[in-house]
Amino acid sequence: MEDPSAEDASLVALRNVRAEIDRVDRQLVQEIAEREIWVRAAGKLKAMAPAVRDPDRVEHVVAQVRGIAAELGADGDVVERTYRSMIAAFLDLELGQQGFLDAPVIVPLTVADAGEVLTLQRAAYASEAQLYANPALPALVQTLPALVEELASSLGQKALRGSRLVGAVRSVIDGNTLHIGRLTVAPDMQGSGLGTALLAAAEAAAGPDVTSAAVFTGHLSTDNLRFYERHGYVEERREQVNPRVTLVHLRKTLP
Repeated sequence: MEDPSAEDASLVALRNVRAEIDRVDRQLVQEIAEREIWVRAAGKLKAMAPAVRDPDRVEHVVAQVRGIAAELGADGDVVERTYRSMIAAFLDLELGQQGFLDAPVIVPLTVADAGEVLTLQRAAYASEAQLYANPALPALVQTLPALVEELASSLGQKALRGSRLVGAVRSVIDGNTLHIGRLTVAPDMQGSGLGTALLAAAEAAAGPDVTSAAVFTGHLSTDNLRFYERHGYVEERREQVNPRVTLVHLRKTLP
């Protein structure tokens, strides 16, 4: 029989740990508020959207914080994912401040977009990581070199709002089938119809010889499943990849 006092001690310890997390969260918000002041100041000094968006600056900052993480003994991947999400939010702040935010437009995706795509997918897939209790989902741990290689060998479309990349989709053609993957929309743009527009753009880019499109998503991703079913995709089969995840494969006949 378990000792009730041991359980009580564990609960007390857990409360204390959570209190410390709350304290650190408050410090983080204070630091973010201070960063916002300086970001707004920087935004006033930039006259063009490319100066706000500057992907070289983003990658420099990410490399810098990974170095700081190493010095402090923090997990570099966690720090990078967190920082990329924060940078995306601050980019919106600067772009909005300068009046650069327009309706999204969809254009071809290129290898040069790799850094921004990585930032986008790490922000967008955070909710999936929580859903599957797995912070090591492929979209979250993919490296920049691996993504560059993938973009070089696939079709792709991106959605730009002003000059910020807010959505992307990749696909490859195998025979007469278009395999669509990593349909990704920025968290603040989800529910706006952008996913539908990206999916339609991917299908339209396939060419006349492609007769069907195929996608897959996790069995717990009910929003994704409803999205694809709403756009004509029908479940074809299920594939269990581990005890916690089953992939649902769907297919659609293209006109």
